[in-house]
Amino acid sequence: MEMYGQLSLGGEENSAGDEMTRYTNIAEAILFAFGRAVKLSEIARSCGCDQKTAKEAVDNLTAKYENMDTALCIKNFDGKYQMCTRAEYYPNLASVLRIERKPVLTEVIMETLAIIAYKSPVTKAEIEKIRGVKSDHAVNKLIEYGLVEETGRLNAPGRPALFAPTDEFYRRFDVSGKDDMPMPGPEVQAEIDEEVKEELSHMEGEPLEEKFERNGVDQD
Repeated sequence: MEMYGQLSLGGEENSAGDEMTRYTNIAEAILFAFGRAVKLSEIARSCGCDQKTAKEAVDNLTAKYENMDTALCIKNFDGKYQMCTRAEYYPNLASVLRIERKPVLTEVIMETLAIIAYKSPVTKAEIEKIRGVKSDHAVNKLIEYGLVEETGRLNAPGRPALFAPTDEFYRRFDVSGKDDMPMPGPEVQAEIDEEVKEELSHMEGEPLEEKFERNGVDQD
């Protein structure tokens, strides 16, 4: 009886391992077929499991490709996952494929992009307040380049658009999210802190409900 119990337990462990291997294979198939960044919820739905299990499967897949001598890798772009070609093979691809040349980002556009990346979601008015000049052209160019997108509307008079980085931004700069981006320098951090203090001072004396309403965000 004791030996039978041990064999049964071993069989259950093997079964769990086989199931995770299957989830990992499904995740690999999805990332290969989609050709774009895929949400964890999409992977979980395809696997028929919860997102925690799907995350474990993707982590296994990522480790698998990291340990293989292959031109492919799994990238995390702000919580989305994509199968990509390693950067060192880009020149080889460019020699045979018609790959559009990446636009050159001017200092003005880079400055605007940095504000959106660190403070997203952010309105155009907030960007202009920090830069001190109109930013319509820079924001429109970033949208044209596919580095920034509209993600919703601020619950405020006029319902201004909110902007945030796209998957292409994370892919191009090889970062997985805000936490992976370099910390701003002391001068920039001081400016951000001053903006926060100013915003808080405007909110003083308002009822709690109005404070929440002022900062509410409706996602489209």
